[in-house]
Amino acid sequence: MYNADVIIVGAGPAGSACAWKLKQYGMRALLLDKEPFPRLKSCAGWITPGVLGDLQINPGNYPHGLTHFSRYLITIKKMRFRLKTNQYAIRRIEFDSWLLQRSEAEFAVHQVRQIEKNDNGFVIDGRFSAMYLVGAGGTNCPVY
Repeated sequence: MYNADVIIVGAGPAGSACAWKLKQYGMRALLLDKEPFPRLKSCAGWITPGVLGDLQINPGNYPHGLTHFSRYLITIKKMRFRLKTNQYAIRRIEFDSWLLQRSEAEFAVHQVRQIEKNDNGFVIDGRFSAMYLVGAGGTNCPVY
């Protein structure tokens, strides 16, 4: 059985960022995700400077493309106007994989089916154990 300090279910941005931060405090995290990385994500990849700050990412040092947007052009029927903004567009296939690599956490492709709680913490599918369990798998995450 594989044992870690923390098991994080979901290796996307939230799970990878959690593992990265836990490593800074000397904890060993195992990330579990039902999909291998890199993975295609069709959802939008918009992040703010605040997100980059929280993740301690300098836009100039990010190894993939970041597109900065300072305004939007909005058109509704015959009305057109500009809105100020301050955000970045990223490609999730690159961003998610980069965050996972940066975390330096152990990673396993595994769909969680059963979670057991015992005196020593948690056991996932009889294969993985940890004192702590974090759910970072989005809407359908089996951890709740």
